Amino acid sequence: MRYNNRSDVVHKDVVIIGNGPSGISLSYMLDGNIPYVISNNHPDEMLSARLGTCIGETLVNLDLDYLSHGLEGRSTNPVSLLLDSLSHPCADIGLEIEPLIEWRRNGVQIDHIVFGKGPPGGSWHSMDPHILTLSLGTWMALPGLKYTMREGAEKRAFASNVAKYYAEYVKIMNLEKYFENNTIVVNIEEVRKETIINNPENVDRDSDNEWVKKIHNETSDRIKLCTQPEVEEMKETKSSCPFTNALNFLLSHGQRKLIGERCCKRKLDSDKTKNVSTSDLMVHNENRCKKMNLNDRVRSVSFSCDYDRYKNTDNRKIDLSFNAGTSTDVDKPVIEPRWIVDVYDIKSRSIKRYSCNYLVLANGASDLPNRLSISMDKRDPTWLLHDVRSLEIELELYMQYHKENPDPVLIVGAGLSAADAIIATRAKSIPVIHLFRNKSRDLSKQLPENMYPEYHKVHQMMQQEGSNYPLYSAFPEYTLTNYSENNRTVTITSKDGKDMEINVSFAVVLIGSRPDLSFLPQDFKLGVNNKYSVDSKTNPININKLRHSVNGYTNLYAIGPIAGDHFVRFLPGGALAIVSDFYKQHGCC
Repeated sequence: MRYNNRSDVVHKDVVIIGNGPSGISLSYMLDGNIPYVISNNHPDEMLSARLGTCIGETLVNLDLDYLSHGLEGRSTNPVSLLLDSLSHPCADIGLEIEPLIEWRRNGVQIDHIVFGKGPPGGSWHSMDPHILTLSLGTWMALPGLKYTMREGAEKRAFASNVAKYYAEYVKIMNLEKYFENNTIVVNIEEVRKETIINNPENVDRDSDNEWVKKIHNETSDRIKLCTQPEVEEMKETKSSCPFTNALNFLLSHGQRKLIGERCCKRKLDSDKTKNVSTSDLMVHNENRCKKMNLNDRVRSVSFSCDYDRYKNTDNRKIDLSFNAGTSTDVDKPVIEPRWIVDVYDIKSRSIKRYSCNYLVLANGASDLPNRLSISMDKRDPTWLLHDVRSLEIELELYMQYHKENPDPVLIVGAGLSAADAIIATRAKSIPVIHLFRNKSRDLSKQLPENMYPEYHKVHQMMQQEGSNYPLYSAFPEYTLTNYSENNRTVTITSKDGKDMEINVSFAVVLIGSRPDLSFLPQDFKLGVNNKYSVDSKTNPININKLRHSVNGYTNLYAIGPIAGDHFVRFLPGGALAIVSDFYKQHGCC
């Protein structure tokens, strides 16, 4: 499929869908901030040994598979575990060790844009502001900026303060230029489709001969645009070979590369090259290429180490940038982008179209609440809710007119969100009727009681059916089977089929949530089990765990809860996996 209305399309090298902590972390790294190993003093002796030869090197260019081997923790993604182990060494066992990495702003700036429905921070802005985080407050920090605790003696942080931190982070790190907030992605299209074999785990990128032929043809067309002296100049200077870099740059789409050094050999200034041997010159330029500061780069041309040679030359020379959709020069070759993204701007109420070479799904897992089957056949009344924040707002209004003997709130669910709703409702002196299918399991292994006393209290209340806890009644193994659309009446049913009709002030169904991927084409099957829709807990997106690329799709990536990382401290690891893949594809060394 081709999209020809280029004048209406804004091109970016990378489009990120989701402006929560996952998208923010990735934007920070795409802006040129990359982690360097500064120590191997880690309690894990095996990891310490592997890091021994890496001190002073950046993680984006290291073998992440080798470094992450054998690491375990609360993530199934090895790069997430690795970066967390280096940022918070042995944090899970209570040790407080200085990070073994530091962030330096000397990487490649990659042109990108981040879309989000609200302000930076994503769903943190829609949470109950008084809820405490599960993680320690210090673990809510993103790369390069510590989270400053505002909660006094509390080790955990209030959701409202975390949301403020993420919004401030984008400003402090000067990332605002990349963020388009108050936007909703409504559609994406894959412009250039390639043949992918049925088993994505066995994809051999080097065997895609048709794609390689296409790249060769595109490269040949580009070379024809060069004048003969320019071609001869490329041939005669090995230490600055744009032809080789152009081929490597283009062939990297098909994961093919030429024999020889991938990194270009940049020339010294003419006055500094006199009386210097060829071997010394090549060594000098290799080191210079690795250490050069690339902060002034503003487009994807910065993917290539050969940028300086071309940024001030005329556009008839080989163009290494992804300049699709923006060129008005008929002589300038244009490589068609991989993805088209349609975005609805909430403020202007208009649709904008973007093209990109790489698309990253970072849109979290809490956009759409799970609903009971009875909600599929009936219209939800205004008093049937699906999130804690809405419950608190509605209760404030309700209590203004029902201060005496308010009807109870029916809460359905056995997770932490249901516990939050129980705590919030009882705090307003309103009785709770709590429905859940099974008696809850022991929380101690996952949530120590000394750190999470409020959840253990609710758990204790749930274990005692018919207890005398004030303002609380537990109904284990009951389900909500009906409700009236005309009045605030619900029917609950026990496991042996007995019905009970109850008057309520509100009913809150809190049985989990799922990501909103409605913008994807209907034939996209991204889950590990592609027969079912994506669910962050039971069916995350099927990714290559070292690159976070989506298996079976080209230039499509996923990070965050939809890729299996549910805690903020692991999210930067997914971003590192993606950035490392970009660097290695394009020879940014």
